[in-house]
Amino acid sequence: MDTDTDILIIGGGPTGLAAACEAKRHGLSVRIIERQSARATLSKALVVHARTMEVLEVMGCAQQVLTAGQRFRALNIRPAVGAAPVRVDLLNRAWGDTKYPFWLSVPQYEVERVLERRLEALGGRLEWSTTLVGLSQTQTHVEATLTAPDGSLVTHRARWLLACDGGRSEARALAGLALERQGLGVTFALADVKTRCELVEDEGHVVLSRDGVLLVVPMPEPGLWRLIAQVPADFDAASQAAWTTVTRQRLGVDLGIHALGWTSRFDLTGGVANHFRAGRVFLLGDAAHVHSPVGGQGLNTGVQDAHNLVWKLALVEQQRLSRREGERLLDSYERERRPIAANMVRLTTVATRLITLTNPVARAVRGLVARALLRLPVFANRLSRGVGMLDLKTDGAPRLENPEVSPGRRLHDLVDPTRPTRLRWKGSELLVRPDRVVVTNELISPALAVQVEVHQ
Repeated sequence: MDTDTDILIIGGGPTGLAAACEAKRHGLSVRIIERQSARATLSKALVVHARTMEVLEVMGCAQQVLTAGQRFRALNIRPAVGAAPVRVDLLNRAWGDTKYPFWLSVPQYEVERVLERRLEALGGRLEWSTTLVGLSQTQTHVEATLTAPDGSLVTHRARWLLACDGGRSEARALAGLALERQGLGVTFALADVKTRCELVEDEGHVVLSRDGVLLVVPMPEPGLWRLIAQVPADFDAASQAAWTTVTRQRLGVDLGIHALGWTSRFDLTGGVANHFRAGRVFLLGDAAHVHSPVGGQGLNTGVQDAHNLVWKLALVEQQRLSRREGERLLDSYERERRPIAANMVRLTTVATRLITLTNPVARAVRGLVARALLRLPVFANRLSRGVGMLDLKTDGAPRLENPEVSPGRRLHDLVDPTRPTRLRWKGSELLVRPDRVVVTNELISPALAVQVEVHQ
């Protein structure tokens, strides 16, 4: 049956925009809609990690994101109020083979702006004030009922639908999928604040006080900081005086807060959707997984979800695979990304519980262990690279006859990007080159057997 587009994307945040850019890059037709009327100016997610920068490079917009951000130079961790900080240098570490050996502070709206411009350069556009209100699917397509900007109902037929519409995803519900959240029993507040303090602009601070954790995160604009604090349930996140008190008590300095930007208070929850696929509907980003903001993994995981899925849809739509091979390839999205999401939710939950301990004895032990570990270069290297998402992997795939590369692992940088790297699998030779599906720094999929058959 004829369809309007190959892909319909619900949600115009970083995940949806990344999926749309990838669809256009791989030659697919795409429609992307967003229920909001305009781009938000709230900073929201604030960190882009090394692995995501590699993905953005493949997409053709890493430099623009880099220009909009600021690199974290160091993280200063105080095990208690008044304690001397342990300074973890994040730049001069053994990051390994990446062009982006840093954590990048950049507001979400800047990432969205870059991705939207990239989408427009590729011939696409984001449609605002358009909402998904109904969904059905057949063996050949999905049929979505949309509310247009003028309030009228329109029908859009697409081969595939990507739900990128956040933690309270309407598309997920309409597809019959579920995401159960578990509360962590902790309330956090955050605020973007303008200050007159003399803190080093590109270094972050973590204070593990008896009243709760405080994170002070640098933002690219001089004098602008993100504050994240564990707070009582009645904390007034919109009060400048309340933030002045919290930072003075926990950090031990007066930041000179003179203006508040975005503020929020929320109870931490975590969860993973029961499935990432229902027929021709796929879940990506927060529609598939929600978690604590500790570590800044959310935006990054969503962009990487999009990067993993869309090339698979492209191979299927270009009819280069049998139906059985195509289904096996598309099923690999959930097999690969759901364990990564579940592990990310688990690790951020554990990290959150560790930094929000209230028992005095447990806090004392935590302080001693933290000081010892953070002073070890090997631990600091693992922290930098691990949070940077460079060691993600998927399992259960055949190995290539190359000791440095195996399916499910991130492909190292090519020594000479103009020359292909030759890999062998079951006697067939695979050329890894920048203009192929498997390119420099791509995460090699366990479905590589299909890729080898296509590209040998």
